[in-house]
Parts: sequence; structure tokens; C-alpha cells
Amino acid sequence: MGMAVRYDGQHKFQAPLLELIAPHVRLLPLCPESMAGMGIPRAPVNLIQDGDDIRAVGRDDPQRDVTERLRSMGRITGRVYPDLCGYILQSRSPSCGFQTTPIFNADQSEVINAQGNGLFVMELLKAFPDLPILDDRQMNHTEINLFLENVRKRANNITHE
Repeated sequence: MGMAVRYDGQHKFQAPLLELIAPHVRLLPLCPESMAGMGIPRAPVNLIQDGDDIRAVGRDDPQRDVTERLRSMGRITGRVYPDLCGYILQSRSPSCGFQTTPIFNADQSEVINAQGNGLFVMELLKAFPDLPILDDRQMNHTEINLFLENVRKRANNITHE
């Protein structure tokens, strides 16, 4: 939406978001990393495989672990917004990536999975397994129309429960 909340203090404004999506839904801008108090700008983090767990640690300071902060933002969002009907994500993000986030080995020297999910998204999808998802790489008419159709279906299901 053009809010400067990225780790580098920049934004990823997407005109189609406002032109093609905003007229049909109520947008609620949320950045789990800034909501978690990680600051803007902030030191970058990577996801690493740690045994059976995925952790979010500092790229330059591996002792900095923000795993629980990001996971808790997903759980909180699920509780605070039970009628959430869709989510638009930032690809490759350690919090918001959906099947696009690189997961590194423990020392961050090698990507072992290029199609991971961010920690916020993991928790959000536990709360809403059927939540329609769109990310910044899908800002074209076809993907947006499919997303909006799925958002409408979810909204109808919620209001009829």
C-alpha cells in the first residue's frame, strides 16, 4: 500500500492493489514485523532449519532470534480478526512469504528450501487453513480476480455460519 515498513525502511507500493482490489474490499494494512516491535528499518533476518523447527534469526547476528515474535503475530492476528477473508503478502519475507521464502541451513550458508512459508503466515494458516492468499508477484488481472472471488466466497461462508 506504499507504507515504508520494510526491513530497509522502504516500501513495495503496488498500484494494482489500490486500483483493482481496494474498491472491492476493506484493506487493513498490517506488517507483522513492525507490529512485533522489530523497528523500521531493522536488521534483516533469515529463516533457518533447526532440527524439526524453523527459526527466524539475524542474517548478520545469528544470536538474534525473533521466531516467537513473528509466530505470535500470526496467532494474535487470527484471534483479533476472526472474520479475515483474505491476505495479501510480501513474497520471500521471513514473516509474510507464502511458498517463496528461502529457508537456510543452520549456519545460513546454503538455501535448503526455496519455497518456505514465513512464520507469521504459518500461524495465520493454522487459524484459517482456507484463507485466500495473494502476494506481490501476482498483481495481474487474472490472479487478482481469482483472489477476490475466493475472498467473496469466504465472506459468504463466514456470514452464513
